[in-house]
Amino acid sequence: MRDRNRQGMTTISSRRASSLLFPIAAFLHAGGMPNDMALSIFGAALKKVSKPSGGRKMEHIGHRSPYADTVAMWVRNKRFLDKSGGPRLLSMEGPAGFAALVKSVARKSDPAAVLSVLIRYGNVRRTRHGTYELLRPFFYTSGSKTMAYEPVAEFLSDASSTLSKILRRSPRRRGPELFWLQTYNAGISERNAKRFIAHAKDRSLIFLEELDDWLEANSDKGTLSKRKRNRQSLRKVGLGIFPIHTDGETLHGGR
Repeated sequence: MRDRNRQGMTTISSRRASSLLFPIAAFLHAGGMPNDMALSIFGAALKKVSKPSGGRKMEHIGHRSPYADTVAMWVRNKRFLDKSGGPRLLSMEGPAGFAALVKSVARKSDPAAVLSVLIRYGNVRRTRHGTYELLRPFFYTSGSKTMAYEPVAEFLSDASSTLSKILRRSPRRRGPELFWLQTYNAGISERNAKRFIAHAKDRSLIFLEELDDWLEANSDKGTLSKRKRNRQSLRKVGLGIFPIHTDGETLHGGR
């Protein structure tokens, strides 16, 4: 997601905001809500979020690539794997240390700054021996008190863009047939909700690792020359997964 960056804070451009809001506006319009009522509700929501709350705070960390690519390289490259094929403990310095890992994927990034973010969000921990251990195979962006702004904004942008393409697709339109799938049950207790989300998280990680390997094996970025990449625009392709946890109310009642 490319938006203006000022004093370390990523801002949302009017074009990006319009893209984010389009599927919501389409949903409200199809539901018969008058424009003035929709604008009034949106204004009330803006006032609500501007007030202090006890929830997580948004932290600006910049683009997610240095962090996500560092984690991805750590679990994939032989330089940073142990004999069993898992991510090994890394010292900060050395030819196969954490600093070298960061520089291999994000040459301009500060390894100490990348490490600080990864530790704060529970991706990495410092051992008592002074080495660093990778705890998660993907970059997690939510801590106990904060959420990383840019990755969350990118997730919302991707979800909105996908839904917008589904809404706007015509029979003549080329490109893959995008989809939106879900499964849920509106009669689950809070105890079983916790069990389900833990189960779904474990299963999703296995599935995402499989898809991540496929995407890495089929990436065109390293096979096309710079000239061909300029002529043939590449696409961002992937899969986003999130759990559903609401009060059980749906548009047409419970399931």
